[in-house]
Amino acid sequence: MIDIHCHILPGMDDGPGSLREALDMCREAAADGVETIVATPHFRPGMYEFTGRKVIDTVNILEKAAIEEGLHLRILPGAEISVSPEMPSFLKEGRYLTLNNNGRYFLAELPTLSVPPNWDTFLLSLLSSGLTPIIAHPERNDWFMNHPDALASAVGRGLLVQVTAMSITGGLGGDARDFSYYLLRHNLVHAIASDAHSADFRRPVLSEASGIAADIVGRERAEDLVNTVPQAIIEGRDIPGLGQVGYAHPEAQKKTWFTKLFR
Repeated sequence: MIDIHCHILPGMDDGPGSLREALDMCREAAADGVETIVATPHFRPGMYEFTGRKVIDTVNILEKAAIEEGLHLRILPGAEISVSPEMPSFLKEGRYLTLNNNGRYFLAELPTLSVPPNWDTFLLSLLSSGLTPIIAHPERNDWFMNHPDALASAVGRGLLVQVTAMSITGGLGGDARDFSYYLLRHNLVHAIASDAHSADFRRPVLSEASGIAADIVGRERAEDLVNTVPQAIIEGRDIPGLGQVGYAHPEAQKKTWFTKLFR
């Protein structure tokens, strides 16, 4: 499996504080069947700022230490970028903010309780420059829970969605779990990732969430969400099947996601 969203670099953000803690996360991920991790420290101007060189150097240190531990784990560079007016200029200046430095796909983090005005127009405008935003964990956002059709419309126009594994398993609460199920059933998820921050509470594991997803959308589609699609993302390729059956957005309806979930 491939984890495209993981805060595993030591001392970079609110993830592990030491190399030892980062290695604990590596061991747990490898034991779960994860073979590739994209290290995605937060990028928040004024709070978490780093250079591409520092990320790459830290990735290399961690990957070397993991190999010395006998772990067959590939670690790639990336970032989780807070959506702000300055985002386009930051992305233009630094390929290191994209996943695997491929200059195409990047994780876009919106606030937890709301979204900025015209958030969709803003993110969609980046498509014309060859960048593809992946909305990180919208299932944990109160606004999206109450406006699922807005998310569906944005997906229909080219944005991608990453859902957190712990949301699917219920570890982040019933609302996040139920909305994750809704998004899966309505083909609004392109990748399941851990968004892990530690080896304890926010863990770097995907298998349990993938198994639950298989019960909802079938084994083949669940495999796409933790393997096929993430592989295309880290390689900067087009997503297989995007826009076809299994990735089409639902018809917009003036109902809440809760009503649709039990429709």
